[in-house]
Amino acid sequence: DLTLTYRKLERACTFIRRGAGFIATHPDFNCPTEEGFIPDAGAMIAFIRAATGVEPKVIGKPRPEMIAAAAAKTGVPAAAMAMIGDRLYTDVAMGKEAGVKTILVLTGETKKEDLATSPFRPDLVAASLREVVGWLEEMERA
Repeated sequence: DLTLTYRKLERACTFIRRGAGFIATHPDFNCPTEEGFIPDAGAMIAFIRAATGVEPKVIGKPRPEMIAAAAAKTGVPAAAMAMIGDRLYTDVAMGKEAGVKTILVLTGETKKEDLATSPFRPDLVAASLREVVGWLEEMERA
């Protein structure tokens, strides 16, 4: 929400304290932009969690249900899918939990050195999406 204000956060906390559901799309802390990182949903979740003591129900990544829904909608079996993303704790975690191949792209939040301490291990690591496209083109030619 690029229009987030203190008033919106205050109202969200008030509603949640009164029993409203606290639902989040994903817990990514930062969102890469051309100008650099900006706060993402995870930062907003942290604010609301700290103020209310309420944990959100996350309905998007890293929940594996997203992969199952994509498989059902497209008719492509999960075994034929790959999760490509720039975050270990959401993108790779979701792919692993759903049982699909995972490709970490090092163009966003995650740096190569983060792999050493992460419990989430991608199947492949790419320097860029261009590298992933190259792999796909090679597979198509084979």
